Formats: sequence, C-alpha cells, structure tokens
Amino acid sequence: MLKVIFLICISLVCLRGADAVSFDVASIRPHAPDDIRFRVAMPSNGRFTATGAVAKLLLMLAYDVQETQITGGPSWFATEKWDIEARSDDRIQHSAEETRRMLQSMLTERFALRIHRETEQRPVYGLTVAKGGPKFQAREQDGVTNVHITGNSIRMEAGELARMAQVLATALGRPVIDRTALSGRYDLSLQWDDAPIREGGVPGLDVPAAPGNDHGSIFSAIQDQLGLRLEAQQAPVEVIIVDRMERPSPN
Repeated sequence: MLKVIFLICISLVCLRGADAVSFDVASIRPHAPDDIRFRVAMPSNGRFTATGAVAKLLLMLAYDVQETQITGGPSWFATEKWDIEARSDDRIQHSAEETRRMLQSMLTERFALRIHRETEQRPVYGLTVAKGGPKFQAREQDGVTNVHITGNSIRMEAGELARMAQVLATALGRPVIDRTALSGRYDLSLQWDDAPIREGGVPGLDVPAAPGNDHGSIFSAIQDQLGLRLEAQQAPVEVIIVDRMERPSPN
C-alpha cells in the first residue's frame, strides 16, 4: 500500500514538472527611449524575442488573448517598453503552446504577475466570409507566422485567420471571433483609412499610419480587399484580470 501511494506521489510530481515549463535563460532590459525599433516574434520552439514591447503585449502573447480581453494592470503596463531574449537550452522541440507556457512562467517569476479569469457577455465582432467568397488562397507550404503592423495596416505571413482576428481586435476595440470556418495558413494584407481605435490601437506600437486615403473604413476594406466581413454580435468572452504586476526583476 505504501509503495502504491509512493508511486502515485512520484507521478504527480512528474506531472507538475511537465506543466511548469520555463525558459532556461531570460534577459529583460528596459528599451532605450531614443530607440524606435519595434519587433516581436511569436513564441515558438522554446524561444521568444522582443524589441520595444510593452508588458501588456507580452501578456497578450503569453495567454493568446486579444487586448480587449485584458483589464487592470499598473500605470506603466502599456507604455514602458522592454527588450527580451528568452530561450530553452534543452534541445527539445517545443510547441507554440509549450512556449507560451514558458512565457507565462517568465511573467510570473520576473514580473510578479498574478491574474484571475472571468467570463463576461460582451459586444464582439464575428469575422465571416462575405458574399462571393474569400479573396485569398491557403499557402501551399507552411512557414513561420510573421505579422507586420502599422497604425492602419496589417500584413500577415503564414498565419491562421484566428491570428488575424486577434490583431484586428486592437483596431476595432472589441473582441473578434473567427467564424469563417477557413482552416490553413494564409498570406494576407489589409490597409484602411479609418477605424474605431485611432492609429490601430496596438499597445506600445509607435509605427505611424501608412499614407493614403482611398482604402475606406476598416469594415469596407476587409470586405473589398479580403472578401470577409465583420458582424456585430454578443458573445461570452473570457477576460483576464491583472491583480498584480511589477517591473521585472534584474537579470
């Protein structure tokens, strides 16, 4: 009987160890005030790099949520910028989900992050296929997802539509739910002249809007350029509430 209990305890410890993944090395430094660079790589294969990223954006990437799903946070949450180099040195292939958990652990350990979750009924936009169908095709080959953003444009390479919906939410000021039923990865480009949130709304993004005044609103641009549309709806939305966050501990 004691042997059985001991084996069960060992199994539970192993499970906890599997869940508690973390980066082996994580360097976090304040971003230089006169440095205009902004680059954030999606967490993947046990690595994460960011230049000029605010903590709110880090939280969005770690928990794979839209900005509109985050409430609370300190006064510097969406303004002070950080340069981050983090990696796992175990030479094991890590999924995007595992890498996001590593980023969550880093936020907990270095930023003293504490959160809780709630579900609220909220106004959202449903992203659907417009009449006539989508004006893009799936990539024939997979690749690393890259998203390039300015104040009024998005260019996505090798990304899923759920990722596009996540980025669109910052310019719309509401959660966006992918209801297209389109699978696969795509190369997409979108530019608009007017949106509910001025200058795109991405936290900490200082990249100016691209010039031009012939693209229409973000609602018409999505339909004209991508063959998709946004429908105002109500839906239950999971919300992350930031209970505590501190500036990062030293390297």
